[in-house]
Amino acid sequence: MATLTKSERPKITIPLRPLDYALEGLAVFSLLLLFVVDALNYGQLSEQIPTHYNFNGSPDGFGSKITLWVLPVVGLVLYIFMTLINRLPESFNYLVKITPENAAFQYTLATRLIRTMKAFVMLLFAFLVWRTISIVNGEAEGLGSWPLLVVVSVTLGTTFFIILKSSANK
Repeated sequence: MATLTKSERPKITIPLRPLDYALEGLAVFSLLLLFVVDALNYGQLSEQIPTHYNFNGSPDGFGSKITLWVLPVVGLVLYIFMTLINRLPESFNYLVKITPENAAFQYTLATRLIRTMKAFVMLLFAFLVWRTISIVNGEAEGLGSWPLLVVVSVTLGTTFFIILKSSANK
């Protein structure tokens, strides 16, 4: 089994499976939701909105309502970047040596990790915009403490799952 350098790694097309399509669909839907929710609510918002939340999910920083557009714009940039980078799995860093025999499996895992994180980040951004608007409208007092737990759990859980699967199939 020959170990390949990055320049020698095969450039192969990874077929998308139903889970991949679902993750892409969730990411696109959440990204669109970011812009739609902002656009539909922007005119009714007060000039000051929460822009930062403490560890408990309570607002502790405030700014102009124009800052509500930061998450959709950052989300769009991240979506484009993650979509483009996902087309180059042969250039990623891997925990295992890439060989002709394991390349397709390792590429599939790596691209699925990025796809999962992309969908999760877009969904998280949509939640943050929606919750910020709810706070401004007096429908909520804060984020609550559970979003931080969800972010840490999903990020670490997904990463560890991929690492274990990757290591198990060298």
